[in-house]
Amino acid sequence: MPNDISSLERMTSHVGRDLLNEAKAFSNEGKAVGEYVKNSWQYTSDHPTVEVLVNQEEKSIQIKDNADGMDAKTLGERFFILHQKNIDREQGIDGRGEHGTGKVAALGIGEILSVRTVKNNKVCEFEIHRADCDLEESSQGVPIRWIKKDEAINEKNGTIINILKFRQNRKININSIKKYLQTRTLIESAYHHKDKDGKRVPTVIDLYLQSEKLEKKEIPFTEKHIIEADEHYENIIGPTQLIVKIADRQLENDERGVLVLTKGIQRAFIKNPPSKFSDLIFGECSCDKLMDENMDPPIFLSSRGEELSDDNDVAKKFKEFVNINIDKIRKKLEKSDSEKKQKDKEDSLRKEAEKMKNFFNSDYKEQELEFQKRAAKARGNIDNKDDQVPSLGETKIVVGKDFKVNVIDGDDGAGIYEGRGNGEANEGSDIGRSGGKLEKTDEESNEQGKEKKTRKKNSGGGFNVIFRNLGTSDYRAKYDDTERTLIVNLDHPYLSKIEEMAGGQLSTKFLRHAYESAAFEYAIAVTQQKGNSAQIEDTINEAVYEVQERVDSLMRKMTHLDLFNE
Repeated sequence: MPNDISSLERMTSHVGRDLLNEAKAFSNEGKAVGEYVKNSWQYTSDHPTVEVLVNQEEKSIQIKDNADGMDAKTLGERFFILHQKNIDREQGIDGRGEHGTGKVAALGIGEILSVRTVKNNKVCEFEIHRADCDLEESSQGVPIRWIKKDEAINEKNGTIINILKFRQNRKININSIKKYLQTRTLIESAYHHKDKDGKRVPTVIDLYLQSEKLEKKEIPFTEKHIIEADEHYENIIGPTQLIVKIADRQLENDERGVLVLTKGIQRAFIKNPPSKFSDLIFGECSCDKLMDENMDPPIFLSSRGEELSDDNDVAKKFKEFVNINIDKIRKKLEKSDSEKKQKDKEDSLRKEAEKMKNFFNSDYKEQELEFQKRAAKARGNIDNKDDQVPSLGETKIVVGKDFKVNVIDGDDGAGIYEGRGNGEANEGSDIGRSGGKLEKTDEESNEQGKEKKTRKKNSGGGFNVIFRNLGTSDYRAKYDDTERTLIVNLDHPYLSKIEEMAGGQLSTKFLRHAYESAAFEYAIAVTQQKGNSAQIEDTINEAVYEVQERVDSLMRKMTHLDLFNE
């Protein structure tokens, strides 16, 4: 092998196709325009003004600045060389533009890149055509179509970029450009340059789009999380701060992820993986160690795809740090959403339970009123001013002279045998006569009784209804006598299956079956109360008939409810 490599054959590439390949990274108006705006921001010795104008009729976009401009020498040494090193970085100044490919952004969306630039009273004008990049002769270099080259002119420094012949059939999306400039370009507020005193200060940029001054605009958010790299990660990626925000609107595709910043300069974008709530999570992560260009393999991919290389250990660990913490926050959102949905469901079920309660208590009031009418008729009359009227299920038969009774087993407070008693020491004959049970009869009997009057309950003294998870082995519904509560068991296999088929517990299809389940328990409870009030015969046949009649009546009433709209 010869020592003089100048005599060796060389591998080359097709420059024109390389240029078009790099231009693919700038596939939308916002990204392409933003690249030239940031170049204006970067190459200036003062605070620049940049104006962006869109001409829909000519299908063109103009980016005009008052930055330092370029002469023919600068263009030849820098602008016309793809993948040229950044000037600032060669001078030890932190800067953006690692790959030197942003200059071709115009060809990503347009057919022609037109440049007019003035530096030190010299003007250069030229064009680069996309069509020239595919020519065979462009394999060694893409033609520069010069119009003016270092011609004398009395103008201030500055550059005008024209993106001509927009390649899409649609109109140029001005709103897309505006959003990108406000939320992505202007976010690099920490970018520095040298001022006249040699001090590094943040650059202030006046940016206009269609004559409207643009300001940095953050995506509105409801939550903000600041996460510092712990010792484990800091040992590899250095001091790193991740800021994660939860948007209060659904993010667009190019917003869903984390901006990667080094010294305030955007270097990459880590997209959220497709999953629940990924369309609400965005943020930024600052890590200055990613600025290290001496690593092999490199931290960033060689294209402008805003991607970190998985082959680099620092980049890989950095992405792991970001993705793990993003996923933790996403899971918290899932948990919070699940809890909220559960609470909303419980609140909705409580409202439905209240409707069921009103439905059954309406029927119960009818039953109780009927009972009170019967009780009044049995006594002959009832004084309307007398609030000592019987309540269904609580009226007892006690010793009296109104009708014949039999003495049966039980402790119903009838007052027919000696017991502990409820009276005080000197209250007479009621002392010790609290026990026993009486039953009305039409047969001959030596005992007589009457219906004991009890104070009428308040209007809220009916039934309560609740939904509960009682387990798969418990009944479909049950009645708690101590709490006067009808309980619908959400875990019962039958109701669970109905919920699955109906698409939820708030579906009317599900609620119809819930009503039916509660109706049977209600009918049984009312039947027991009527039995206690001696309103029905104490026989199985009589009880079964009463339950059947009550359920049928309830079902007929249910047909008038809003339960059949699906």
